[in-house]
Amino acid sequence: MVSSPRNGNRHQDAYGFEPLPSYLELAMATAAAAAHDGSQKQEKGFLFSRFSTVERMIALCIAGLALYGIALMSDGFYIKGKAAVAQVLLQRAFEGTELVDTTPTASIQPRNTKPLSAPQ
Repeated sequence: MVSSPRNGNRHQDAYGFEPLPSYLELAMATAAAAAHDGSQKQEKGFLFSRFSTVERMIALCIAGLALYGIALMSDGFYIKGKAAVAQVLLQRAFEGTELVDTTPTASIQPRNTKPLSAPQ
């Protein structure tokens, strides 16, 4: 029978209960239960399923920054490679042809004009 405060038997059943566990006992029991459950329970599915939401967001930010860095590096390598290929193509183009006519009869003065300096 449950005692009620109206009957005046407030402390009559109090000796039938054990004292409440301390914080240390509760922490040890929780740790033991978590250790026991964790060894049997194997999570399947997502790679970061054991991480909290904040840890997942941090991991995603790190992965995003890593991908951005790789993109910047690949762009730099692309530009350097493109410049090297352009140099090789320019050298090949200029090897076969002469750019300046070096014959002694070549004149740089346009026709139908007066000479710049008259011989005296």
